[in-house]
Amino acid sequence: MDRVQLRTTLLDLLEQETWERPESLADDMKLREGLKLDSVDVLSIALRLETELGVTLDSSDFGHILTVGDLLDTIQAKMAAKSKSQAA
Repeated sequence: MDRVQLRTTLLDLLEQETWERPESLADDMKLREGLKLDSVDVLSIALRLETELGVTLDSSDFGHILTVGDLLDTIQAKMAAKSKSQAA
């Protein structure tokens, strides 16, 4: 899944979670302030992403996920690592 598809998936999940679809998701947009998400919303979206994409986000991952770009980078890295381990 490329970054555009991943961003679309995130938009869809945000809409399901918040009942609003953000007009855009710039990489530098803050998850909490920019999207007006509280910690429960962030956790719920993370769980949905895990289920949808088959990746696992660890509690240590959340220490550096502040923006949409951080989240997309982390998910892409997890998906790449998963693909590598399945190919081996």
